[in-house]
Amino acid sequence: MERCADPLLQLEIDEWILDYLIFSAIKALLEDYKGTKDAPADASDKQERASVCLQLVDSFFTTFCTIHPEHHASLDLRFRLRLLKFTAMSTKRSAPAEATLPEPALKNLRHRRQEQAVSFRSGDNDFAALDLPDLTEFLAPLNVMEIKKEHIGHESTGGNIMMSDPHGLFPPAISLLDTIPFFMAVSAAQISMQEGTITDTWMRLAAGYMAQAVAEQYLVYGSQRQEVLQEAFAWGFDPECSAEDGTDDFQINAMFWGVDAVVDGWDRIRDEHAQALHLETVMANDLSIAEFERRLIDFLDKMLMGQSKPFLLQMESGKVDGLPRKKIKDLFEAIGMI
Repeated sequence: MERCADPLLQLEIDEWILDYLIFSAIKALLEDYKGTKDAPADASDKQERASVCLQLVDSFFTTFCTIHPEHHASLDLRFRLRLLKFTAMSTKRSAPAEATLPEPALKNLRHRRQEQAVSFRSGDNDFAALDLPDLTEFLAPLNVMEIKKEHIGHESTGGNIMMSDPHGLFPPAISLLDTIPFFMAVSAAQISMQEGTITDTWMRLAAGYMAQAVAEQYLVYGSQRQEVLQEAFAWGFDPECSAEDGTDDFQINAMFWGVDAVVDGWDRIRDEHAQALHLETVMANDLSIAEFERRLIDFLDKMLMGQSKPFLLQMESGKVDGLPRKKIKDLFEAIGMI
C-alpha cells in the first residue's frame, strides 16, 4: 500500500525546500555579480549557476502555488522572496529576461510613484526650498560621455545582452529610478521584522541610490524631465500618509518615524545628496557609481546573512537553531532523509 504524506508535513517540507532554493538563488546572484567584477575568468560558471538557481525557484514556486493555493507563506519566507526579487533586479538590470518588469506593471509603478512624489511635495516636504538644479546646471560641469560610459560599463561586464552594443552605451533594461521603490520596500520590511530603525549608513546608501538614479536618467536615458529629481528624492516621513497598515507604503512611511519623532538625520543627508548633483562629485568619491554598487551589494549580502538560515541548510550542517541532535535525527527519519 502506497504511503501518503501528511498534508501539513508536506506543506512544511515544501516551504523548507522553497526557502532553501530562494536563499541559494540570492547567494548565487551575489556571487555571480561579485565574481564578474573581481574574477572575470570564473564569470561564466557563476553566471550559469545563478541562472539555474533562478530557474529552480521559478519552477518550484509555480508547483508550490499549485499544490498549496490557499496557503499564506511565513513572514520570513515572504521576506526572502522579496529580497530575491530585488537582488535579481539589482544584479541583472541588463538582462531583460531576468530583471525587467512587465510593461503594464512598470507603467503602473511609475504612475503611482509620480503621484506619491506630488503628494509628498504638497505637504511639509516642499522640494522648492532645496533649490534643486535645473537640467542645464546639472549637465554643465560634467563630462557627459565619460559618465555615461562609466554607468553603462558597470552594467556590461557580465556577458549579457549589454555586450551586443558595439559602443557599450546601451541603457540597462530596468532603471535605478524604477528600482528605488523596491529598495525602500525591502528595507522597510526588514526594519519592521527586526523592530529596528534606519541607520546613518543606510541613509547614505539610500540617498546615494537616489542621486545615481537621477544621474542615470539624465545621462544614460536622456531624460529631460525636471520631475525626475522630485521622484527620486521624495522619500521620507509623510504625516498625511493614508496607506493601510501592513502595506508597503505604510511600512516605508513608518520606517522614517523613530521614537515619537521623525528619524534624525534623514532630511539632511537626503538634501545633501540632492545638492551634490550640482557638482562634479556626482561621479566621484562617495557618489561614484562603482562605490555605490559596492555598497549596495554589501547591503544585500548583509541582509541575506542577517536572517536565519533556511531550515534545510541548517539540517545539512547537523545544527538546527533550538533543536538538540536527537530531535534532528528524528526529524530526518520522519521526512525520509535517512
